[in-house]
Amino acid sequence: MSLPPFTPAPPTKEKLDYVKLVNLDMSKFDDPTGREELAKDLYEAATGYGFLTLSNHGISDEVYARQMQIANAMMTLPAEEKAPYEVTPEEDARGLYVGYKPAGPLGHKGGFPKQLDHYNILVHDPRDRPHPEIMRPHLEETQEVMQFIRTNILKKLLTLVAMILEVSDEVIQSTHAPGGSKTEYIRYMMCEPRSNAESEKYRDIFLSGHTDLGTWTFLFSQPIAALQVLDHNDATYRWVEHQPHGLVVNFGDALARLTGGLFKATIHRVVQPPEDQRHLRRIGVIYFSRPADERELVPIEGSPLLQRLGRDKPIDEQVFCMADFLDARKHGFKRYEYDLDRPRDVQKHADFFAGEYPDPEGHQSLGKFDNVPREVYVPSLKAN
Repeated sequence: MSLPPFTPAPPTKEKLDYVKLVNLDMSKFDDPTGREELAKDLYEAATGYGFLTLSNHGISDEVYARQMQIANAMMTLPAEEKAPYEVTPEEDARGLYVGYKPAGPLGHKGGFPKQLDHYNILVHDPRDRPHPEIMRPHLEETQEVMQFIRTNILKKLLTLVAMILEVSDEVIQSTHAPGGSKTEYIRYMMCEPRSNAESEKYRDIFLSGHTDLGTWTFLFSQPIAALQVLDHNDATYRWVEHQPHGLVVNFGDALARLTGGLFKATIHRVVQPPEDQRHLRRIGVIYFSRPADERELVPIEGSPLLQRLGRDKPIDEQVFCMADFLDARKHGFKRYEYDLDRPRDVQKHADFFAGEYPDPEGHQSLGKFDNVPREVYVPSLKAN
């Protein structure tokens, strides 16, 4: 089955308030001097906005465009063809990152419906897992993309982290041991245009402010502006500018914990595109990287830098391994909800629906099913 053609949208012509992100030119990596420069730039990004861009990352323009074409084909299938591959509420509750997850009832976050359809494929996807017919001929090439990100791009970034933390490369690489994470995945995503009434109802929000759970999230940059980053300096959301054939990378909660909070897991959101693009369908390709499931999320042991900065102690009162952390966050542990314009006080676990924020859909829980209260977390399986 051939893929339908896909033509990227033209970039917006509107003048937006863009965040100034550090760019890592990965062509410098093989040169010792260039690698030192990259480590300094990564440190600046990690302790600044918690976002950066990558250029010359090794994914060819052809492969890049092909992934966007596959994503478009997968996400524009008729609903009846997607239905057999949708994640069930039970699978979603268990944190299984597989299959389609549609906008609507399964996609509510904080009462604001995610108008984001997406399809996830695990990096260690079982060979017998069913996929839509149009995807099957392209599974191998998609797995190759995931493996390249994991064994090339991710590995290089981890080497830079080792340089920053002044520890051996082996120490950092071991946090992402091959085969150690069963929840790394690639995501194909689609945002459909909203009516004016819907936009007003949901305050132009497609996905409210949040942090990602893992190490880094790799987004294939695409021209329809919608991603915004919360600037730590003045609590203002700013737009992320399109970088043709670049990767937009954000730091996640796991990496923040592995560095004692030195690296920032930055709040970001998806909003209504600018006027000249809001009638367009937005297609995305994202790869989520995570430490090995059994890796405890505590600061890297023996890092002189973390010791000097006083960042060598866990930032949580409860220590989790990665797998337990995912489960705990799924059920409310430090699952902070953020105002759509400013961060909440992250020391508080106040309920999102205490009257301070709108609840346009009438949802009074975490959004999908009856979980434990937000202020209660799931104890670690390793807890005494």
